[in-house]
Amino acid sequence: MHRNDLQRVYELRDLLPDPVPEGAYFANFDETLTEWPGKKVRFLEIEAELQGLDAEAWAFLKTELTPLLKAKDAARGWQQLFDKLNQAKGYNHLKRLGCTGIRFIPEAKIKGNPTPDIEATENGRTVLCEVKTINASEIEATRRRTGSVGHSTDHLNEQFLGKLRLTVEQAAKQMQAYNADVRARRIAYVVINFDDMLHEYADRYAPQLEEFRANYPASGPEIVLCYKGPFGTEDQNHGG
Repeated sequence: MHRNDLQRVYELRDLLPDPVPEGAYFANFDETLTEWPGKKVRFLEIEAELQGLDAEAWAFLKTELTPLLKAKDAARGWQQLFDKLNQAKGYNHLKRLGCTGIRFIPEAKIKGNPTPDIEATENGRTVLCEVKTINASEIEATRRRTGSVGHSTDHLNEQFLGKLRLTVEQAAKQMQAYNADVRARRIAYVVINFDDMLHEYADRYAPQLEEFRANYPASGPEIVLCYKGPFGTEDQNHGG
């Protein structure tokens, strides 16, 4: 009953045996989509992003996702899988910018040769995009895993902002190492999942995040920050 709505998501599910073995991501997928309406909403959002990929890009991303369908981390769950899915957001961002020839870049075979995630063309110049995801802190991840009590604040602390800075710097290094052409447009596309799981204070975080973007050195990449609005409303892209 859900397959028609989630065609590309089910292409991923069909990469696994039927029935899906315990320990793989899509175990009991149909049942949980029916029982938890919020999960269906989340996967409809993912499906929309995946539908934005052309056939070649989808085939590439699907190959990248395949090993992650069985790669649940004891501490972080399925974080790697969803981080990889976020690359579709960066691809679609370049589409919205009017870029052409958008393609995912395979990882370099030689260790130590970093590559960004996506390459495209815009009015004859190269566009590079590195997609990064900032997830919950270790403290918050532990709290969620153990079910202990926590609390959210309406202010992003220096630890978070420092992590954001390092994330953008890493993205910049990857793009520069891949293509040092000064004419290239470089975009660090950062998906943020706050410790505030419901994103209740997203609107209050926004001024801090905008200040971070505005004050980042002009010599660095363009920064696009993607995060959900209060209580899980639709994604908001800031910058770019």
